[in-house]
Amino acid sequence: MNLVEVASLSLSSAERRVLSDCSLTIRPGERVGLVGRSGSGKTALAHALLGYTRQGLARVGGTVRVAGHDPFSPAGARRVRGRLAAYLPQDCASALPAEHRVGWVLDRAARRSGVARAQLASFRGNALERMGLPADLARAFPHQISGGQAQRVALASALAAGAELLVLDEPTSGLDPSTTEDLIHLLRTAVGHAAMLVVSHDMDVVDRLTHRRIAMTHGGLTDADVPDRSAAEGPSVPRRPVEEVLDARAVEERTCVLRAEGVRGGPGGEHVLRDVNLTLGAGECVAVVGASGAGKTTLARVLAGTLEPSGGRLWLNGTPQPWSVARRSAADRLSVAHVDQDSRAALNPRETVGKALERACRAAARGGLTPPPVAELLSAVALPRSAAGRRPGELSGGERQRANLARAVAAGPRVLLCDEVTASLDGATEREVLDMLATLREERGLAVLLITHSGAVAATADRCLALVDGALGPPATYLRPSGCRRGADQGVSGD
Repeated sequence: MNLVEVASLSLSSAERRVLSDCSLTIRPGERVGLVGRSGSGKTALAHALLGYTRQGLARVGGTVRVAGHDPFSPAGARRVRGRLAAYLPQDCASALPAEHRVGWVLDRAARRSGVARAQLASFRGNALERMGLPADLARAFPHQISGGQAQRVALASALAAGAELLVLDEPTSGLDPSTTEDLIHLLRTAVGHAAMLVVSHDMDVVDRLTHRRIAMTHGGLTDADVPDRSAAEGPSVPRRPVEEVLDARAVEERTCVLRAEGVRGGPGGEHVLRDVNLTLGAGECVAVVGASGAGKTTLARVLAGTLEPSGGRLWLNGTPQPWSVARRSAADRLSVAHVDQDSRAALNPRETVGKALERACRAAARGGLTPPPVAELLSAVALPRSAAGRRPGELSGGERQRANLARAVAAGPRVLLCDEVTASLDGATEREVLDMLATLREERGLAVLLITHSGAVAATADRCLALVDGALGPPATYLRPSGCRRGADQGVSGD
């Protein structure tokens, strides 16, 4: 008997057919990979296995059964969601309940599977150990753990609840190479006999985790036994070796638009950043790599002015600046735009993409700039014009990330801080986005800080730096297993 049976499933929005006559079976214990371009309907199908349809979508035909239960019916939903099947989204940290500690999340899942209260503490400890997590993590809140840890907590919760089906949406998105390897090993060894549907743009991850592959194209499913490597290829824009660092004199020849010195601190008083020095020149792209939890996102939020460090100094366009964006002048607030890796939280769920872009354009116009039309902004990030009328909940994860990027560009910044902006995109769309950034750098002198775990993406930058032990240095400090620091004799400036 099949664990999952999807027959002729069709989902539609007011504008288009999102899924068209999709049929799929998954046997108990089978692992299936689902690939396809961003926005092709992969997440819509993944949600449907738990009886979900995002805002603006309706089921117009077909059936779904998980272990014989219809997840679209009230009774079936109670049996399937969080029990028979578990959905692990791209950003597990934001999906975990922010007001509850990790221990509470695991205890709740264990109770669902019938674990007695007296056994919860022991069960919780075993669940964390199984995921390679320390026991004291049970006392942490979701915002206090890294993306890789959040992924493991979500997986531990699903297994604790007795899930027979794991639906993983871009499970390695935003993870550094070492954490990705650890997660792949965990998924291959620690999930027991649970079946998996793995939605991913990373063909290597799909190949290593699944028994067979299917592809989503324009809302329809096809077999994909022959790998489509074109979707996984790296960017086509000119590359430099990831180890290359420009000579300090070449950096100084550019007009410096951002300079930070001696940055220290982090969220909640933590000193994730210990002594960060960074310069960005007009039209320059600097990639920052580093392990998950090293402080890359913290650095981006500090530079954006949404997180105040405990020490350090900042200049924009040669003028000293306060750290808090609220205390900067109107022009300086527009100078720096931040595209966060949490695309869902960054957009107003009640506002259409078009309205968000129009607001950013009005802000740019008030600053004396001439922003491009909304349709042109959408085209630049490979989104259709119809996306202007949709709300964030009606977009896929990759589409939301591109909408965030379009909004940031609309305000006409001089500095763009990009935190894993290509992590949830397929290879072709990644190339389009990076080409767009290269054009903006050339035409507008836009400076880009590109936070990434992808060596291929980092190789498109002018310089690559690694955040290790709270400071920025040459990428060898991150790429070499020992994490040994190399000295200034290698041509690295104060960055």
